[in-house]
Formats: sequence, structure tokens, C-alpha cells
Amino acid sequence: MNIAIDFGGTNIKIGLIDEGRVTVKASIPAYSEQGLAARLPEVEQTVEELLRENGLSLPACRGVGLALPGIVDADNRALLSINDKYPDGIGFDFRRWVENAFALPFVMENDARAALLGEAAYGVARGTKDSVLMMFGTGIGTAAIMNGAIVRGRHYQAGILGGHLATDIHGEKCACGNVGCMEAQASHWALGIRASRMPGFSDSPLANRPGALGYEEVIAAGEQGEDWARRLVDSLLEHWSAGIVNLIHAYDPEVVVLSGGLMKSADRVLPRVIERTLASAWTPWGAPRFAVAKDPETSVLLGLSHLADSNDPHRKG
Repeated sequence: MNIAIDFGGTNIKIGLIDEGRVTVKASIPAYSEQGLAARLPEVEQTVEELLRENGLSLPACRGVGLALPGIVDADNRALLSINDKYPDGIGFDFRRWVENAFALPFVMENDARAALLGEAAYGVARGTKDSVLMMFGTGIGTAAIMNGAIVRGRHYQAGILGGHLATDIHGEKCACGNVGCMEAQASHWALGIRASRMPGFSDSPLANRPGALGYEEVIAAGEQGEDWARRLVDSLLEHWSAGIVNLIHAYDPEVVVLSGGLMKSADRVLPRVIERTLASAWTPWGAPRFAVAKDPETSVLLGLSHLADSNDPHRKG
């Protein structure tokens, strides 16, 4: 049994994982803008409750896996960079916290990498040695596996910054400081900005609704004949497809895994994304397979458990 903790920007997801199966999981609010340390007591309490409710104890667990949405030094188990979340995470002593709270070995990884590891070990990319993932959350996360190994790079940012590859060099300025990143053009956080600049949006019922604009709402508005929404969806499709082409050209995958909130509308957007991607990608050998993660909520947890077991010398035999 492994303990997996996914520190998301909106929710912290916690699970007990045994042999590639989520035994039980829970979710608590992240309040990530308030910092990491403030949430750790409730994380510890939630782990204790999950163990107790399932008749387990910490000594029955093999290890702990932690995931965060930033640049993670997996070797030294440190958070190197993160944007607008957990401001106290950089420089935080994760080793000391895990030792004090759980007294178990632990691993740490970027959330998108963990998600792809989960899909490669137990999910829709199982059995493949070369795959990429694009995960649509608040932003757009990516990851890559080549020759069976997760891609990290010299400074731990290889593979995970696909959302910050430019798909329009004259486009919107991104939160990272670059101009025209796919995330700034076509992520969930950018939808409201892009929509507000579309002629006709101010007359839409969505213009005055409370809360952030969502993918499903924009897609539905386009299908209902709102011209601004149709044009925005066309633009989003162009950027998503261009981003996937970038991943295909960079990492030469067998499988492209798509995950996250956008995939709730997979039946409406995926055929168009695939068509546009394959029309532009240079793949003389054929075409990669596209696959949608069946349960994005658990991909990261499963990947963390797989990573923990891969780093356990007793399980390596």
C-alpha cells in the first residue's frame, strides 16, 4: 500500500494505492494561494482517517508519493518553481515533513509527469514505451516518456512545459512572461480573456454570468449558434492541435494521451483535434494513437504509487 498526495491548485487529492488500484481516495480544498504549510495538518488528518477507515496503519504502507504543479527536482525532492500556487513551496523541506508525519520513504514529481506514468503503467498508454500527455486543467500540463523512461531533462523542466510552447508568436502574453504560449491562447484560465475580445460576446448570456467561463459552456454556446463562441472554439482547436503537433515532433510518441476537464467534451472536440493534428504533423511512419484518460482524477495518484514502487529496492528484486 502506498500513500499518494496530489497537491493540485484547486483541490488536494489523497489516495491509498495498492498494486495499481485506488483502494480509497479523498479530496480537500487546496486554498493554494494561502500556501502549502497551512494545508498540511488537514492532509495528515485525511491520511489518518483513510487508513483508519480501512483498518490500516502507517507501518502497513510502503511509501509516500507527492505531486505538485510546478518544476520538481525529483532527485532531491524539492520544488524549484511554481506559478501562483503554494508560494511557500519553494524551499520547503518536504523530506522533514514526510519523516515527521509518516516516517516512510517518499518520492516527488511534477503532476503531469505523474499522470503520464499512471497512464503508462495502468491506463490507456499501458504497454507502450513512447507516449506524451496533454492535461487540460486550469492551465495546460504536458509530459513525455521516451524509450520507457520519463523525460525530465538537466533542470527537470523537459517535457512539462508543452503548454508554454508558442502557438502564436503575436498572441496573448502568458503568465510565464512569454508571448503566444498555447496556455495563454487556449487554456481554461485564458478563456475569459479571449472571449471578452470576441465581437458579440458582450451580448451573450455568458457575458454576465458569475464565475469563470468554462470549456463546456463555450462549446455549447457555439453549437447553439453564438458566432463569437463558434469562432473562439475554432481558434482553441487550432492552438490545441498545434500544441499536440509540437509534442509529436519533439518526442515521437506511439500514443498521445489527453486528459483533464476538456475531455468531458471529448465526443465533440476530439475528432476535430485529431483531424487537424494529423493534417499538420510530419509522421512519415504513420500516425500516433490518441487516447483519452478514463479517470483523470486518479492518473496522478496511480503514477505516484508506480514511481514509489519503482524506487523501492525491495520490489525491484
